[in-house]
Amino acid sequence: MMRTRTGFTRPRRGISLLEVTIGSMMAGMIAVMASGVAFDVSRHFAENIAETQVAAEARLAVESFRRDFGGSLPEVRSGQRDRWRWVGRMIPTIDELRLCFDADQDASADWIAPDRVIIYSLQGDRLIRSDSSSGNVYTVARYVEDVQFVINGNQIEVSIEFRVGGFTETYSFVTSDLP
Repeated sequence: MMRTRTGFTRPRRGISLLEVTIGSMMAGMIAVMASGVAFDVSRHFAENIAETQVAAEARLAVESFRRDFGGSLPEVRSGQRDRWRWVGRMIPTIDELRLCFDADQDASADWIAPDRVIIYSLQGDRLIRSDSSSGNVYTVARYVEDVQFVINGNQIEVSIEFRVGGFTETYSFVTSDLP
């Protein structure tokens, strides 16, 4: 037993209220710091996912444009060289582009069969490619906020604005006008 001024006291067991308060405050500070770090990590992770999705969609759109603006349709690998040659383009609205590929070899854009017309248009948040000859319609890119097709001198400019969550990115594709 210990001796104090007033007499004998027993040794203390357990922890005091002051120790509990200090321990709780320290645990609270550690929890706040850890949650801040976890929030930052998850936000950066989500931003990276959005950037990756936009880059992948932009790559698909550019590949589709590259193929169609190449001068002739690539799915025709044999036969006459002038068949399916790109002979016309039309921009009826700023968010729609039409390309005409010659089938009857008269080197003019008839815009009806047997010529093949490819239409790029914005539908909702998707850039759609329609093929009048085969009837195929497919999504070129998703998460599209806006698309603009513009003739600028001897070039066609395509600007596509993508949005995924709070992340926005604009890609531009520039190619020569009709050969």
